[in-house]
Amino acid sequence: MAISDHDSNLQIWRDVTSNFISTFCGDMFSFGLGLMLLHATGLSLSFGLSLMIMPIITLLGLVPVGNLVDHYPRKPIMVISLTGRIVALIIYALVINSFHGTGKILPTVCFLIINYLSVNVSTTAYTAAVKELVNPGHIQRLKALTQSGVSFAAIFSNVAAASLFVILGFNAFIWFQLGAHLIALLLLLSMKFHEELVANHSESPQLGQLAQFKQGLTYLLSHPFLKSIIFIACFINFIFAVLIIGLPFLIVHHLHAGAMTLAILNACWAVGMLVGNLLISMMPEIKHLASMLTISFLTLSVSLTGLGVLLSLSSDRLTLQLLGGACQLIIGLALAFINTPFSVYQQKTIPSRLLGRVSSTQLALNTASVPLGSLVYSFIFQIFPSGSVFTISGVVLTIFAILTIPTFMGIKMPSTVVSDN
Repeated sequence: MAISDHDSNLQIWRDVTSNFISTFCGDMFSFGLGLMLLHATGLSLSFGLSLMIMPIITLLGLVPVGNLVDHYPRKPIMVISLTGRIVALIIYALVINSFHGTGKILPTVCFLIINYLSVNVSTTAYTAAVKELVNPGHIQRLKALTQSGVSFAAIFSNVAAASLFVILGFNAFIWFQLGAHLIALLLLLSMKFHEELVANHSESPQLGQLAQFKQGLTYLLSHPFLKSIIFIACFINFIFAVLIIGLPFLIVHHLHAGAMTLAILNACWAVGMLVGNLLISMMPEIKHLASMLTISFLTLSVSLTGLGVLLSLSSDRLTLQLLGGACQLIIGLALAFINTPFSVYQQKTIPSRLLGRVSSTQLALNTASVPLGSLVYSFIFQIFPSGSVFTISGVVLTIFAILTIPTFMGIKMPSTVVSDN
């Protein structure tokens, strides 16, 4: 039986609510965790533990997680995964105050390993289960509104975390996170997964882990557009480490424009993502995918170049806030019009029986490219602390865009979801 529009809209509301609450409380928890470790240990890696652990866990789970998601019902997988995260958080809350100074790092690392393993499983399972939640006509709206909720949460979470940490301390953040997980679990349990509309996942896999994974990899490599876009996404993530590393360094340390300027620039990026996804959610179903990706990709690279020129020529605080904020806003808009349409394309073209393995591969590649880019740009900015690094990165991205755009010209968004047969 097909999923009705009413049921699809109800599922979207539950999903957006869950993602907003989880992201808002999760970002606050991560910020509070970093501050707690920094105060307890005085080590610079306090805010970098997640960045170190997450890609390792994602890469280790590349083969088994995708296979698991593609061969068993996705809702039970997500419920078990989230329950495991809740149990791990409760144990962490009970033991963390028994450790002091650098001793807090060990239980934190153990918790983060379990947490990111759960996040990896849940994210892959959710991506593979979208076609079980809404009908094809609502996939675009689901993806766009979910990302809008995440972006909206990102705008305010760090500001709220910085304020509440001083007043309430880190323990309160643990209970906020626990509450968010419990709400997310209740919403997940209330959602209807229409497993009968996709391939049967209940059969035990007959092939070995690597052979199962190879099926997904073979599918990915046999589709040039998917392969090209995932490669492009990895390159964009690598280049955009310049924002993660370079923007705080230049704004606060080199240009002395203050933390508020940095906060405004980061907020403008999140607002751009929010506005972009809200626009996508209100648009009719996207048809001309290649045109949208081409315009967005070029806009993204030119905006990054413009931000670099601004950082090279001006140190005036107001100018940086206004013009830099405009560049960040456009960058966020462009990213929204790249990420969400491609995500919709994946849902409509990749058979559900392979979505777990393909999504797991994509997640691992994207996750690995960010810390790699961060290492490279950390080295570059230590030697050459200048806005011209942004300009050069933008020019490189522009050249890369011009060279790769021909690979997806003529690609259109499918009007229907591909069959699993």
